[in-house]
Amino acid sequence: MRSVLLGGLTALLSLPLSVLSASASSSTTSANDNEVHLPETFTPPQVFQHTNLLRTIDISKPYLRETIAAIVENTSEESQSEYYLPIPKDQVGKISYIEARDKKGDLGEFEVKKVVYDDSKSTQYYAIHLPKPLAPSTPLTLQITLASTHSHLADPASIAQSDKQYLSFKTPSLARVAYPTLKQKTKITAPNSDIPDYTKDGVEVSKSGAVLTYGPFTETKPSDKGQLLFVRHEYTAPVIHMTKLERDIEVSHWGGNLAIEDRYWMENAGAKLDGHFSRVQWVQSQYYKPPTSAIKLLTVPLTPGARDVYFTDEIGNVSTSRYRSNLREATLELRPRFPIFGGWNYSFTIGYNYELPSFLKKLEGEKFMLKVPLFEGPSDSTVVDEAVVRVVLPEGATGVQWETTVPVESAEVGLWKTYMDTVGRTTVELKVRNVVDEWRGRELFVTYEYPFFAQLRKPLVFVAGFFTVFIVTWIVGSIDLNIAK
Repeated sequence: MRSVLLGGLTALLSLPLSVLSASASSSTTSANDNEVHLPETFTPPQVFQHTNLLRTIDISKPYLRETIAAIVENTSEESQSEYYLPIPKDQVGKISYIEARDKKGDLGEFEVKKVVYDDSKSTQYYAIHLPKPLAPSTPLTLQITLASTHSHLADPASIAQSDKQYLSFKTPSLARVAYPTLKQKTKITAPNSDIPDYTKDGVEVSKSGAVLTYGPFTETKPSDKGQLLFVRHEYTAPVIHMTKLERDIEVSHWGGNLAIEDRYWMENAGAKLDGHFSRVQWVQSQYYKPPTSAIKLLTVPLTPGARDVYFTDEIGNVSTSRYRSNLREATLELRPRFPIFGGWNYSFTIGYNYELPSFLKKLEGEKFMLKVPLFEGPSDSTVVDEAVVRVVLPEGATGVQWETTVPVESAEVGLWKTYMDTVGRTTVELKVRNVVDEWRGRELFVTYEYPFFAQLRKPLVFVAGFFTVFIVTWIVGSIDLNIAK
């Protein structure tokens, strides 16, 4: 009888093994998919010119957002489909994203890829592919938007607890382009009109509220850099900087649950606190609620339906949080145990659950598609240096594919072992750098196959464990431990 029971359990557990073997090996996807390789002697061919160009720089956030709107004309005798954008080598690692589109036409978004040719050159390039080749002497209204991190400096570097915070940055007066420009202007938009210092000498400039306008500049060449502009402005909000984010998205078919946990390593990258922190002065100032450079509150909008919300740090549960939800919105307000001033660090974890059917769709056969927000962080202006997003699928999921509009540095499909697992759960791990708050709401699509026998594996493991304990207990109980007389 004992051999029959053990043999039956062994046969049941061996059924899903053939299904799971396909997911045991891991695969890796790198940023090479978003690169184009060209010869080391590459230089952009002079086939375009800008008849008019407007460069707008938004410095109202802790990162720099630059928009170039230009009327591009094909000056060659052949149709052209590749437009090249130069980026200084020391800025490439700070780029969050580069997007291009047809501003007035119907061509939509353009594909943007990094050019790999000679890493020693001081200027690197990004290739913008026009879906429809531009005919000779034909204009195109091109809009390029890019965001870069770590572009501001606190000026002064340290301030007293109640002082105003000022940031400064430098930029050339001319747009970085690879083609000649007949006329261009540069506009800089600050968060408010308090701009005590900005470049005035040697350049035509006008100020209107929080906007500085430099130019016009005429007949400029790609080699022209113009004058280096300096702008120092007030920044009334904290400079929120996440050095690292780890986000786990765990799918449970049996529990019908989607569990999400975000772990943040945060620092205030603004002006450092000069001197000691005064709790009395802080409490007194909060009565009037003046602008402050300290992080005292983070607001995290969540998808409606979030439940079992928690907020913890290295000490334990943080009770100074508030969660509000209804049918249309859900908001989590986080208050750290103490205000985070410039140069201070704070790490914390937030987690919540969702009903799985709201995010999972069954396709044909045994195929499923998961649609989840890639990032659900604070709505405050935030920069994340490195983000690791891990999607943990059910054990036995195969044929995994993913898609997102966010530029991913690398992706790996592997296994992750947890309790009651045998070979491990299929996992998709994405690594993203220089994340900005504009990516909130961007979605991640994951499709996978989940065979019927794989779905039975977890309960079979549980049943097998129960019967194993029962049989072992029966065997041990059957042993005669009496000492023979």
